[in-house]
Amino acid sequence: MIVYTGSAEDSHELIQFLRRETLNLRALRKLVVSRDKTVVRDVNGDGIEFPGLTYGCATLEMVLREVGVVFTSATLHNPNATADGVKEFILSARDPWGHERVL
Repeated sequence: MIVYTGSAEDSHELIQFLRRETLNLRALRKLVVSRDKTVVRDVNGDGIEFPGLTYGCATLEMVLREVGVVFTSATLHNPNATADGVKEFILSARDPWGHERVL
């Protein structure tokens, strides 16, 4: 598990870190937001942990957009929407059409 040690409020630094470190991972499959952190996991279960990046943080929305999650801001920042305060977002493959074909 890769752990981000910078500030969760510095959106530029956090997004650059995410872009840099996702190159070391396989296809991203899940993003989990809890009351104390956010975790992005790949198909193998490896991931990146962002301590402090949680509900109410504006940078959280930028991270979700970066990995391709569709969400509504009104329901995203409500931790009481689920019983345990954890929200999971499934990420789909983002390859361009025909990328898997060999000509």
